[in-house]
Amino acid sequence: MEPPRRGPTEVQEAARKAAANFQEGGSLHFEEVSSRFDEVTRFATSELGYVLQIERHEGRVAGRHDTVVTALRATLVLRREDGVWKIAHRHADPVTSARPVTTLVQP
Repeated sequence: MEPPRRGPTEVQEAARKAAANFQEGGSLHFEEVSSRFDEVTRFATSELGYVLQIERHEGRVAGRHDTVVTALRATLVLRREDGVWKIAHRHADPVTSARPVTTLVQP
């Protein structure tokens, strides 16, 4: 897990590091991972919108030989630029189901 990133260069580097966690005899590109996106909700105005979804990915993770399934709760904030929707912000975490408040306590 990484701290927040800002700007195209930092975001691209964070995405590259995340992709490097998946492998199939070497680096595994995201398009080679089986993925499913379950939309929870969305809202948009003419200029700004958001999508909340659960992202489920299946593939091989570095250091393991078996296939694993991961799930992330992801929120994307989008803005319209020249008639095209672009991601302005993305946040994802592994919270995809109810859990006790005690899981928030850091050791």
